[in-house]
Amino acid sequence: MGPTGAGKTTLALAIINRRTYQLVVATKPQDPLISELTGDLGYKLVREWPPPPPQEVPEFRRVCYWPPIERVEDVANQKVAIGNMLQSLYVTGGWTVYLDEVRYVTQYLKLAPAVELLWQQGRSLNLSIMAATQRPRHIPLSAYSQATHLFLWRDNDEENIRRLSGLGAADKVTVQFAVMNLAKHEVLYVNTRTGELYVTKVA
Repeated sequence: MGPTGAGKTTLALAIINRRTYQLVVATKPQDPLISELTGDLGYKLVREWPPPPPQEVPEFRRVCYWPPIERVEDVANQKVAIGNMLQSLYVTGGWTVYLDEVRYVTQYLKLAPAVELLWQQGRSLNLSIMAATQRPRHIPLSAYSQATHLFLWRDNDEENIRRLSGLGAADKVTVQFAVMNLAKHEVLYVNTRTGELYVTKVA
């Protein structure tokens, strides 16, 4: 969770690279992330879901799913496409999924129930969900209650800070103080299972 340009996507791609089956979901009509993924990072661009089974076609173990969107009216189609993709993940499992702007998926596409279901039951499905947002107060509470790892950049928005009070094992006063006082390029790492907190930098 952090502002534009903070390093959320850079960090997420570094983490997801450690997993076997990687799925990045892109939602913007024009997204510079696409060229980065399909270039040196070697992701296969998929406009329809599902892609070939990664067990059968190894090059499809690293996939960028980007449903077509060329007009405002296509948002409805995008909702259906991403909704169907999330439902299929619930059945098949196995993927590590990165939602580059989870607020757009949960709030504007109104797919919060599907995302919450994956967050709540993902571990039993061998499924991992990673998500980024600029607005912590606009994403489902299950993003916090089910998360194992949180990365928080500096934020002085009072509503956002209040939302951070639900971080399980972590002391809310300590978390809030740390987030409000982070220096530029610093990030607070929270392990919600142990309550451990670290301040570090994303290189």
